[in-house]
Amino acid sequence: MYNRIIKLSIYLLVFLLPLFFLPFSFEAFEFNKQYLLFFLVSVGLFFWIAKMVLVDKEIRFKRSPLDIFILAFLFIAILSAIFSVDKSSSLFGFYGRFSDGLIGLLSLVIMYFLITNNVSENKEQSTKNKEKEALSVPSLIKAFLWSVFFVILTSYLSIFGIWARLANFQFSIANFQFKMPLVMQQWTFNPAAGSFEGLAVFLAIIIALLTGYLIKGGKKEFNSVFLWILFLASLILLIIVDFTPSWIVIIGSLGFFVLITLWKRIFKAEVNKLLLPIFLIILGGVFFFFNTSGLQTSLFKYQLPREQVLNPGLSWEVGLKGAVENIKSGFLGSGIGTWHYDFSKLKPMSFNQSLLWQIRFDRAGSYIPEILGTTGFLGILSYLALIGLTLMISYFFLQQNRSGIPLLMAFLALIISQFIYYQNTILAFVFWLILGLSVVIWQKPVREKTITFKDFPELSLVFSALLIVLGLGFLGTYFFAAKFYLADIHYKNAGGENLTQNLEKAVSLNPYQPQYKIVLARNYLSKVTAETQKPQDQRDQTALSANVYLAITYGKGGQVGGTNIKGATELAPNRVAAWETLGMIYRDIQGVATGALEWGIKSFEKAISLEPANPVLHTELGKLYLVSEDAEKAKTEFTKAIELKSDYTDASIQMALMYERENNTEEAIRQMGSLANGDPFNPEVLFQLGRLYFNNNQIDEAITQFERVISLMPNHSNAHYSLGVAYQKKGEKTKALQEFEKVQELNPGNADVQAKIESLK
Repeated sequence: MYNRIIKLSIYLLVFLLPLFFLPFSFEAFEFNKQYLLFFLVSVGLFFWIAKMVLVDKEIRFKRSPLDIFILAFLFIAILSAIFSVDKSSSLFGFYGRFSDGLIGLLSLVIMYFLITNNVSENKEQSTKNKEKEALSVPSLIKAFLWSVFFVILTSYLSIFGIWARLANFQFSIANFQFKMPLVMQQWTFNPAAGSFEGLAVFLAIIIALLTGYLIKGGKKEFNSVFLWILFLASLILLIIVDFTPSWIVIIGSLGFFVLITLWKRIFKAEVNKLLLPIFLIILGGVFFFFNTSGLQTSLFKYQLPREQVLNPGLSWEVGLKGAVENIKSGFLGSGIGTWHYDFSKLKPMSFNQSLLWQIRFDRAGSYIPEILGTTGFLGILSYLALIGLTLMISYFFLQQNRSGIPLLMAFLALIISQFIYYQNTILAFVFWLILGLSVVIWQKPVREKTITFKDFPELSLVFSALLIVLGLGFLGTYFFAAKFYLADIHYKNAGGENLTQNLEKAVSLNPYQPQYKIVLARNYLSKVTAETQKPQDQRDQTALSANVYLAITYGKGGQVGGTNIKGATELAPNRVAAWETLGMIYRDIQGVATGALEWGIKSFEKAISLEPANPVLHTELGKLYLVSEDAEKAKTEFTKAIELKSDYTDASIQMALMYERENNTEEAIRQMGSLANGDPFNPEVLFQLGRLYFNNNQIDEAITQFERVISLMPNHSNAHYSLGVAYQKKGEKTKALQEFEKVQELNPGNADVQAKIESLK
């Protein structure tokens, strides 16, 4: 029974993980793959240990030369998580990505040891023990390739819009109604990676693996027709997606393999077998320079959407800066899973000139610089040593054991992909799977260590007790994992009338996730804003005060109903979004809460210390300095914002208004007019220009600007009001009355507007 459960857990993991997704959580792919990975690995680990302790009465463990480097890398990752700048992200992975946390890495390392200790090189070896039948390298590869087949089939159905056409298809069983999940209706849907770019890199690795099986010869473990079908389907899909890094993976891995085999004369008289990888290298070179967007347009009448990936060069720059920031980061980095921190704090000013300047990237453009930045030089050295030793051993066994050729080719593709693309769950899984299977194939450098209980029965008691503790630990973990999953379901369903209720439920089920509290704090802030926009006599002061308190509590921390609540800034004191949210809360409640202005300034100052190159934060801080009557500091912040991004309109508006504060209205008009010429469709710029004209008694010019604002935004209340005032000053009472009536329609109950209407009538 124990062997069957171990075998089943490994088989299910290999087959299901590439395909697995669920539509119930906020993020359908990585989040659910991490859950499946942890669950199946923990089951396999428990029954593996239980079998040795309860049945075999001895501990047997196969050791390989890689183990020390794997354990060293894991140990460094654990230390980096302990001393992390964001422990939540280090443990569980950054929210929305999930694949970069310590739990995921630990699961993959355990999976590696499960494979090396429970999988045989071939079926003949595995059948020596009937319970181990079929738990072999070929059988696992078959399960994996069948999974890849269904991934490719699903992806083709997405590209050709089959899933989208089935959007209205639904059926009922008992009281449950089933319909096509929204995530499957997207053109980019594929269960492996969620994006076509991730799928393309995955397929490049699969093509390298399939090429190895097609050329290695010898005993046929697989149906060659199935391999060719899978190979051609992968290649065609890769051509359709046309992601340049995937072609680099193919060219680099196959090119390196061809050079090695020619140098060592692996195939000798069968050298013609290298024609297939050579063909792929040439094909990759063609598509490296040839853009298939025309092919996409002709096939689908549209171009496939592209994932926004951080530039690899910028990734290396940020990763290296993170590693040399201080002594601690030099050794251990900022902490596994904390790329968001490195990027926000260390991104260069030049990034603000790109179209993606407002994105806070939670992953590097490639995996290797991410390891450097988040685990330091110790992490990158141990990881590169692991890769180097694997390549060296594979090289020595290449000539005498051709069965390792496909795994070596796939491993080469994986290494190259990590230098040019980030790592998601499926790519990390394939890396550790190939690593484990390679160790099984090597055999010779693998040694088995046995600790028997026959001479020391006390050991049996000790290990049995440890097994009970491990089992209870897993059960406790499953309990919390179920709670956290339910929390994410509530977070996903937060919307409409149940928005607040679902967010509060998500926070109560998982109080350790800062993202939930950030969003909940902003939700209460929106309620405050809605209440303050009502006329004074219609405000619910009790609700207003309660929402102000709750917004601050979930942002900063406090007590709710006698329960101590850790705010987002307490849970993640080095996360920019948490301090930015807190700053927004204090900024917007300063009219109804004493001391909010001072706390707002402190919050934005903290956010700037974490993201110094963000012009938005400097501008918001400058606005608060203006309210506090500190014009010099405000001007310094606006100047800094413009230095960071010369075309950031909001900062330029504030700088122009600074001249108005200095009673230099002519210069303010000149500056604002220049902005309007450069950005003629910006309602805020046009409105401010109109207001400056009005205050300078240039009524006709003011009317022109207010009318331009209304043409862009017909329901712009301030523009209608200002236009009404301008018409009134000009003596055009009928037009003024029309504008004030429009304002009253947009803001019913406004006493000032009502008074103006009655006066004009």
